[in-house]
Amino acid sequence: MKKVAIVNRTNLKNYGSVLQCCALCGAVESLGYEVEIVWETGNLSENYDFRLNKILITGIKLLTHPKLFKATFSSVKYVQQQVISEKTIKFFDSFVENNIRRVFYPSKMMHPKKIGQKYDKFICGSDQVWCTTSLYVDPLMYLRFAPKKKRIAYAPSLGRDYIPKYNKRQIRKYITEIPAVSVRESVGKRLIAELTGRNVPVVLDPTLLVERTFWDSRKALLEEREDYILCYFLSTPTMNTQNKILNFLRGQRKKVVALNSRLEYLEKEIEVIYPDCGPSEFITYVENAESVLTDSYHGMLFCIIYHKTFWSIKREYGEYDQSSRQLSVLSMLNLKERYCDTEDLLIQKKIDYIKVEEILNKERIKSLKYLRGALEND
Repeated sequence: MKKVAIVNRTNLKNYGSVLQCCALCGAVESLGYEVEIVWETGNLSENYDFRLNKILITGIKLLTHPKLFKATFSSVKYVQQQVISEKTIKFFDSFVENNIRRVFYPSKMMHPKKIGQKYDKFICGSDQVWCTTSLYVDPLMYLRFAPKKKRIAYAPSLGRDYIPKYNKRQIRKYITEIPAVSVRESVGKRLIAELTGRNVPVVLDPTLLVERTFWDSRKALLEEREDYILCYFLSTPTMNTQNKILNFLRGQRKKVVALNSRLEYLEKEIEVIYPDCGPSEFITYVENAESVLTDSYHGMLFCIIYHKTFWSIKREYGEYDQSSRQLSVLSMLNLKERYCDTEDLLIQKKIDYIKVEEILNKERIKSLKYLRGALEND
């Protein structure tokens, strides 16, 4: 059986990051390959990506580009907003241990003539592994250590709607030297065309690449099944959006289950529960919710997988507009009315999930065809 290495981080305590990684492994395995997640040793943190080389290069870039301090501070502030209990960390670690096969190699092994002989193909993706504004253009995420002919990019997100000058040359070189490239969003397709002249396909996020039964087998059993509205926010919304959310929830008269961030602006009027929650629990909380409010891309995708009533809230932290990832999927599925930017949250028309599934099935076939072709191409 041919062997495939997927390059991604598995220690991040982010539902989307871990679940898309699990899904890409499952999709490649369904095509008849043995799969391992590959990463290098030497991370200084159990829960974040703090490699020494990354820290050094990031520091140098900050010194040469002092204007980037503000954006960096915003990112650090965002991380500090997260609510991660010790039990939640254990849930994450247990999910990864039970669902993802990982192999760690020392830096000296991360070379085409060494690790390149162990695998038939190498895949990078998905999630924001090619974030254009990153202070560290990560060679691992562009498969620089793998033989060129064995490199595949499956649905990486560029994360932004532009590429800053300080990263253009390096990103152009790295992408140009990957034979099989696809992206997750239409904005990424445009950026790569402008940067390299290549016309690359837009494919499904890995979480949509597998069937719902794949996720059913990885759910947690939870006793809590009372009616609730799920709120999953990656950042604290602006005061204006907070007021819209509060007005909406007042009318629903339901308790709220909140994941990832504290919603202090609700607590005086709404019963808010903050459960310990890993990836398996996350799937179940989405499935059991009466409805969902989220600014998370993958939160939105799991609402679609489980046919939930949901509102995709504009992401409002940091220096950058991150709406393209939400709007790209919603446009494809004819669900743009579920995106909330300046409008109040309303009880909108019921989602026709029969039509959504028709579109999704066609896109799944196209995306699997791309993936199969990239894996089989010598």
